[in-house]
Amino acid sequence: SFFRSKLFIGNDGDYGEAAAATFCGAHKTLAFGLPLINTVFEGNPNLASYCAPIMLMHPLQLVIGSAMVPFFEKFTKKEKVE
Repeated sequence: SFFRSKLFIGNDGDYGEAAAATFCGAHKTLAFGLPLINTVFEGNPNLASYCAPIMLMHPLQLVIGSAMVPFFEKFTKKEKVE
């Protein structure tokens, strides 16, 4: 699967770093997206509708990430067994 591939884990095979990258990569959306949208579309009357997708995706990422914790717990423990 993708999570076990060299592309995702890298040559070192560090499962913990792969799990951290999965969680950290998704959570930069809100921190970088809203200021960028506010700068690009400043003064636009539709600004709220441009921000809405990011505002909805961030909580969804938190919920999905929480649901994936048991998977990544097993995933990172595999490293110690192998």
